Amino acid sequence: MTMNRANNLRVSSIAIFATIALTSASCASQTSESILVPEVRTSAPPTGTEADNFTVYSNFTALPDGPAPSTFETGQAASVAPVLDPSMNLRIANGKLTFAPTVDGPAAAYFRTGDLGKPVTSVGMKWTFTAQPGDTPGVAAMAIADRPADPLGGASPLMPLHFIVTRDGWNYSVSPGTSGGGAELITIAAGRFSSPLAEDGNTIHEVHIAIRGDTAAIDLPDGNRQEVQDPRIEAWASRYAFFEPYADRSSTDSITGFTEVWADL
Repeated sequence: MTMNRANNLRVSSIAIFATIALTSASCASQTSESILVPEVRTSAPPTGTEADNFTVYSNFTALPDGPAPSTFETGQAASVAPVLDPSMNLRIANGKLTFAPTVDGPAAAYFRTGDLGKPVTSVGMKWTFTAQPGDTPGVAAMAIADRPADPLGGASPLMPLHFIVTRDGWNYSVSPGTSGGGAELITIAAGRFSSPLAEDGNTIHEVHIAIRGDTAAIDLPDGNRQEVQDPRIEAWASRYAFFEPYADRSSTDSITGFTEVWADL
């Protein structure tokens, strides 16, 4: 997908992957064969001890400062993708999985599952946004993919789900994968929050997405739910997941810090 900064979406590419960041409610998107069901109120997604029951789960809040963990709390191997600059390396800081990019431009990092053996049917995350001088929005993202995310590996994965959140809104994309160049992210649903999410470094936001067939039910951080239908969600079912902090402008975008992440089969 190609869009410029004059559009309501901005796209930046780091090596193989591109992450879409919302700056407005409306978005230029490709929506063929997709259905967006109107927002309705719903109960909150699983939290606390309920989240511990997912197949893959980690809570970072009690971990000591240091490198990103090599296993999930539930025992599966975890890994981080290679990065372009050491400042993009994921680490635990003050009970959050985060990064501190100092590059001049975009920065992304990926916390990855291995092959989970069956298609991933739900993913979720809790995180904070911490504003930086400049007050531009950073991104919290998560995805389901057909291989480990590797922005330096020469190809981008097929993805039935690539979900991003900024303080202002959200975006659900799918991707057919590529053999080289930037990821082709095809937006099938997007929205804007009625009030911006807090970027105070303390307020924990949460999103959970459950997939059933060709339908994804999205529990949003503002307490609303969206259901999205698209045949590619089912046709591209995949066995890997990743969680990604992203900054389009590293020196001014708010920084994402994950407190919990999970996935289920």
